[in-house]
Formats: sequence, structure tokens, C-alpha cells
Amino acid sequence: MSGRPVPRPPQRPRKPQPNGNSVDYNVPRWRDDGQLGQLGGKKFVRRATEVSSGREGVLKHMSDPPVPGEGYVDKGRRARRRRFYDEALFMQQVNGSPGILPIWDIDDAHGTAPRWYAMPRARPLADIVDDTSTVLDVVTHTTALARTLAALADQGIYHRDIKPDNLFWYDGMPVLADFGIAAFAHLPAGVTRVGEKVGPANFMAPEMRSTDGKDRGERADVYSLAKTLFVLAHRRRGPYPPEGTHRVGAEEFNLATHGGGNAMTALEHVLEAATQHRVQDRLTMTDFHAELAAWLGRHAQTTRFRPFGRPFMGGWGPHGDRSRRDVEATRAMMLPCIRRIAEALTGDPDAWSEGINHDNGDRTLGEYGWIDNCEEGFVPDGGFIWMATDLHDGRRIVLDALLDDGVCFIAEAQRSGPPWVLEQQWGHTPWHRARMPRTADQVQQLTDAVVAWISHSSPDAPVAEVPERTAATA
Repeated sequence: MSGRPVPRPPQRPRKPQPNGNSVDYNVPRWRDDGQLGQLGGKKFVRRATEVSSGREGVLKHMSDPPVPGEGYVDKGRRARRRRFYDEALFMQQVNGSPGILPIWDIDDAHGTAPRWYAMPRARPLADIVDDTSTVLDVVTHTTALARTLAALADQGIYHRDIKPDNLFWYDGMPVLADFGIAAFAHLPAGVTRVGEKVGPANFMAPEMRSTDGKDRGERADVYSLAKTLFVLAHRRRGPYPPEGTHRVGAEEFNLATHGGGNAMTALEHVLEAATQHRVQDRLTMTDFHAELAAWLGRHAQTTRFRPFGRPFMGGWGPHGDRSRRDVEATRAMMLPCIRRIAEALTGDPDAWSEGINHDNGDRTLGEYGWIDNCEEGFVPDGGFIWMATDLHDGRRIVLDALLDDGVCFIAEAQRSGPPWVLEQQWGHTPWHRARMPRTADQVQQLTDAVVAWISHSSPDAPVAEVPERTAATA
């Protein structure tokens, strides 16, 4: 080949792109107050003030409105504009409906092709969930949203962009906003281009990751709302949920760190059903709402949950498979200890039992400086393992492990029960991670102290006074 340059074909001059800072966003009846920074920095979502009343709102403008003499408009731009028209007209149609952010005004100069609409300034729902909130609050808000989405689904309308950024708190309730990629009844679903992903990636249902333009996403909102619930309940873990089906017992999908015991397991099963990979295996929105409502009816008044602001030693708490292994390993550490204590007290290493018996008045009697976390006092979120020797000469020894952010051990000598009277107490040992060698050392050292005391004590020795406050480990 020669070294002569190949001539390039003539290029069509590119149309100058408008500078976002130079665009005049003032519209009839509204004065522009600048970009709204909370919505991902979108320049076309603006703070604005109504000229006549002075009320402050938010204007959503079309991102690339038609301009005189623009000539050819490609298919992608036509689709984006069509989305905005459909969204604005839908918001006008459902204005005042419960659970949907209302609109205050809409462009009335362009007929069925409005260029903007105005909304009140609402707080992001994620800002309502604070350190004092619990999983119960998140489920309550999610249930309200599911009710709204179920009503829309009954009309053939699917949001398809459910994520925390599009959920708000207005007039005392959670509301939906931003129907920009929704599928509307009586309109073709193919407002997106073939192969275009529909929805936020980390909240997106599998079937929407590469739509052919025909899938309306009938159960995609269920998947996305379940993922949103999980993120709102795990504020410290970041803004994105783990991908895939919510597997009960898997550490990455744990909810049990927030307390609630069996209630958390029940909620995790609902989330698992709501995030199934195959659409036909997934709950409908109506069913999702019904299951969440049933969960609230069962647990709202009877179950206590840990506030989100209460510190938790992440990764070592009572959740999923890790919780089970913590309990199993702790129990294995305690077994030789209770046998040794039983032999020292009664002469028989098998003279002991496991499990608390409330009818027998079983409870800890010592004062351990617990910080109350419920009306009953201190109840460890991970539960406890209660072992006690048989009664011998009016005395028994209790060995108790408490699992919360870690594990600690206590032991008590109790007499004359029921009702039982505290004779001596040991511990609690320092809180430590479960299944660690030093944890085993702690319960062994506690056992050494108990056995030494038994060998030097007499059943006729004076008993300790019962403290006014007792720990509520039962």
C-alpha cells in the first residue's frame, strides 16, 4: 500500500449541544431555583417556587425537549420523549391517589406532549428510616407501598424502577414517584429499545436485565421492592442489596441482627418467595402485600426488634448458619463443664439437665450490669443455653451462656427452690466471639472457680441476699 493518506468522507456538522447551565428552566407560573441535588444530580429535576403562591416544589423537565428546526430525531430520542409524555400524563391522571406523590401543576401549552410537571418537595423515604427505626418500621412502610403497587398492577400498570431513590415520604405516608420507565395499561410495553435493560441494576429482576421490548414486568416490582426492603433495613451495609434470590439462612441475606427471633426467619421466607429467579415461582404483588400484612398482624404487637442505631458487632451475631454454628460450638464447650460441676456437687457427672423450665421458676438471680433492651430487662438477641445440675442437699448450680453480639458465661449456686435463692454467682465472663479458643478458656476458668467453691463450701452456709433487680435471660 502507498503511504498516501486515505481521504475521509465528509462529516455532517454536529449540532452544538446546549450547556446545561445555560438552559432557562423558568416556565409559566414557576421560577427556577436551581438543580435538586438529591436525585442523582439530574439537571432537569429542579427546585422551583410557584410565583403566585410562593410555595416551594420540584419541577421535572423533559431531558431533551423538541426544539424548532431540529430535523431528524432518532428512535432512541423519540422513545425517551414518549416515556416522559406518558409519565407526565399518568401523574396527572392519578393525581390525588393514595400512595403516589401528587403533582401541583403541568405544562398546558403542548397538549398531550407536556414538557414539565411540578410536584411538592418530599423527603426521601430512606431519610425517614433512622437510628431509632426498626425492621418493623421498614416492613410497615414497604407494606403500604406494596398495597399501592398491587392496586396499580390490577390496572395493568407496573412501575419497573422501584428503588430507594424513587420512594418518598409525603403527608405522613410512603409514596411512589418517577414513573419514567413504567409500563402503562393500554400502551405497548416496548417504550424501551430492544436489548435495553429496564430498571436499576442492583434492584432489577432477572427477566428485566435484557428485555425484548415486550415484557411488561408483571412481577418485576415484587423483586425490586423486596430488595428495597432489605436495603432500608441494612442502612450501614451500603445502598445496594446482594444479587439473586434471598436465601433464608445465607449470611449475606441475614436479617436476624435486628432481633425478633423467629419473626425474622418468617420475614426472610417472605423475601425469598418475593425474589425467586423464575417469574412464575415469584409472589405476585397482591400476594406479597398480603404476606407482609399478615406478618405485621402477627408480630407488630408481640415481637421486639433491635433499633438500627444500636451497635452490633457485624459478622459475629446471631444470624443464619453462623448463628447455628455459634450455638452448637458454645454448647459443645459447656458440656464437659456442666458434667464436671455435676460430679463435684453430686458425685454423678450425668446429674444435670438442659433447657429452662419457667414452671420451675428458672431464671438468673444475680446482678450483672446488663443494659435493658426490652421491658423484661436484658434479653440476648441470640438466645441463651441454660444448663443446671440436679438438686443436691438443697443446692443446684446453673451454667448459662448468653449469645448476643458475642458470647459470655455466668454460673450461679441457687438454693431452696422454687422459688430459688441466690447463694453465689460467678461472671459474667467478658463478651467474646463464639467458637474461639479463648472463649473455651473462659468457660473452663469459670468452671474451675465453681468446682473450687463447691469443694470448700457447705450447704448450711449463709445465703446471699436476693438483689432487687434480676437479669432477664429467660
